[in-house]
Amino acid sequence: MTAAADLDPYLLPLPSPASPVVLPHLATSLHAHLNGRYADPVWPLAPLTENPSASKKAIRWALWPASLQDEMRLATWNLINGQLRPTFLHGHGSRMRSRLSLSDTYNTAGQWKQFARWLEDRGIGSLAGCSASVLHDYGQHLRDTSQDRGPVLKSLVALTRLWAFDQLSASPSGIGRPPWDELGVDDYLPAATTAGGENVTEPLAEQTLGPLLTWAMRMVDDLSGDILAGWAERQRLAGAARSSASARGMTALQAYLRPMIAGQAPFPAVVIGGKPALARTYIGGVTGASPNQISQFITREGLAAAAAQRPGPCPMDVPVTGQIAGKPWRAALDYDEALVLMRHLGTASFIVCAYLTGMRPGEILGLRTGCCPDPVPGPDGQPGRHLIRGREYKTATDEDGNHQSSGAEREAPWVAITPVVNAIRVLERMVPAGHLLFDHHAHDLPSSRAGTGSLKVTAVRDRIEDFVTWANREAARHGLAGEDIPADPLSVKLV
Repeated sequence: MTAAADLDPYLLPLPSPASPVVLPHLATSLHAHLNGRYADPVWPLAPLTENPSASKKAIRWALWPASLQDEMRLATWNLINGQLRPTFLHGHGSRMRSRLSLSDTYNTAGQWKQFARWLEDRGIGSLAGCSASVLHDYGQHLRDTSQDRGPVLKSLVALTRLWAFDQLSASPSGIGRPPWDELGVDDYLPAATTAGGENVTEPLAEQTLGPLLTWAMRMVDDLSGDILAGWAERQRLAGAARSSASARGMTALQAYLRPMIAGQAPFPAVVIGGKPALARTYIGGVTGASPNQISQFITREGLAAAAAQRPGPCPMDVPVTGQIAGKPWRAALDYDEALVLMRHLGTASFIVCAYLTGMRPGEILGLRTGCCPDPVPGPDGQPGRHLIRGREYKTATDEDGNHQSSGAEREAPWVAITPVVNAIRVLERMVPAGHLLFDHHAHDLPSSRAGTGSLKVTAVRDRIEDFVTWANREAARHGLAGEDIPADPLSVKLV
């Protein structure tokens, strides 16, 4: 840090190739381990947020013009780690922030990348060549090629921010002041239209939402006990198969499979790569045979081909207590289906929370175990309402009005009605205590991806579509023609 920077806290140091992309005092604990170095070809931005469901965006420098890359790299590092002066903010309206959120930082860098490409196309290889007249031309280019005022205004503000941070840089590029910062933006914006506005997306149609909620609550309220018990039994069988080394394993294996061979009966099978295959792990868990004993027996008896021709179920010794339409919903819980049912159970719990609380998807994905404790009885002995306490990220700001990457506890908790409480209790049985209710390590089955945080909104959207397909199959299976989930007539996304 230079002496000048010590005297002026807004002046930035000059980074070295080994400098962190996000300086330590700004890197959040959840994603700090993902931090990169200044010289890296890819800059992860995840350390800028504590939001567990935020997309882990990154800046890929190979996509930027080579001639401007060094200057833009420094400018972007300043954007990530710097803070605009209060005196600058006072003259630029209440919506201007001194420091941006992860998504706004990523989008601003994207605007700078488009500007750098425009400069390169015109043979301008340095920001020092960006005088006010060049910026004027670019502003008119944006005005004349965009269809909406909103995106143009965001691009103009991004370039104002580029100039402002250049004043704080340890190595200023000398980029000119944007003319719209002095003269106003009206001459650089397309004509106003009546289109647009917030919340223009049509709500999900009642004929779609009603059956969707019905099936989600049915899975949470009526089927979750069986599903969780089935998953526990599947895990037990898998663990037993891994630890099997009994001398009696081959005897038990033969006693289990030879009647199937003699009677030309179906073999317990799982689907691998879309094709049925002998359920080796299940068989090992049931019989106590080791993987080596199972492989030897399968090869000797030619059972791989037989199982592909005659695949059968893998019933588990778990009581079935749940019902659909007054009848048991399964004759037995199946080893191969247990994983899929757990995935759908998590999705059903999300649907209940999303459509019966008013929470944003990201706020739901940020909830942790214990967020909805049982209420303490009041003076009259009657229990109060269940309340959900969580963090909000999109609108969280610090005392200076800047985006707060760690989020903030919502001042007014959400009220939880009984179906929502039931869904949270199910989720609390799916994840360890203290963890996120949608911790991806618990919900990314059968194996978890690397990383931290919760499921992402895009993943939940796909899972809801899969849940709809499953529910419609169940409706047909149980003769509930009137309870299928129809597609939304306007093709509205479910999340």
